[in-house]
Amino acid sequence: MRDPEMVAARIEAARTDRATVLDLSRCGLYEVPEAVRGLEHLESLDLQFNDLEGLPGWLAELGRLTDLNLQANGLEEVAMLGELTGLRVLSLSENNLEGEPLDFLGRLTDLRELALIDTRSDRLPESIGDLTRLTDLDLYLGWFNESPESLPDTLGRLTELTRLELSRNGLTVVPTWIRGLTGLRVLGLWMNEIAEIPDWIGELTELRELSLPGDPDERILAVLRGLPHLRKVSFDFEEVDLP
Repeated sequence: MRDPEMVAARIEAARTDRATVLDLSRCGLYEVPEAVRGLEHLESLDLQFNDLEGLPGWLAELGRLTDLNLQANGLEEVAMLGELTGLRVLSLSENNLEGEPLDFLGRLTDLRELALIDTRSDRLPESIGDLTRLTDLDLYLGWFNESPESLPDTLGRLTELTRLELSRNGLTVVPTWIRGLTGLRVLGLWMNEIAEIPDWIGELTELRELSLPGDPDERILAVLRGLPHLRKVSFDFEEVDLP
């Protein structure tokens, strides 16, 4: 949908009303409209499902921005986002970040939610461990694996995480740094090539939902039965009862 008049009307309404939320999703945008630049009061900007190929440097002038959704665009370079240090929620899902260093993420230390679904990026920076306020990390359908340069051990410092989604990646083992994330309530590992689920999964006593690859065996089912809050367990596509 390309309707310049509608886009202009939304921006003008946000300016007139000093609205804190602006929705420009699904507007067929190739660039962020210059008129957004003056909306320094914005706290939430939704630009998902457009055709953005780049981000303007002036975006960093929106100093009150806490929520930015850039899902499903054509972005290949996003390093300037490191200037938006007040962000709490960021989605970069479904962009083409292949070969793009994500080192800027370490500067966004106020982040609570980060979505990197199918970005084609295959490496998180060591500085990801500085995002100690992060509660939700979504790497579903990623290009990550268990190699140190892909998923660094510093992820184990994200002890505030309550949801971690690692399904449909290139994992062959469960990363050991997950063991220290004892506050996790939701953990997704399905559609990986993991041959064995470690017994220490039973130390994640706050788990409510867990998805695992492969077929259940009695050993791991016995471990899961010891998790006091676990209510939903699935192995790839099938949900399993834990009597």
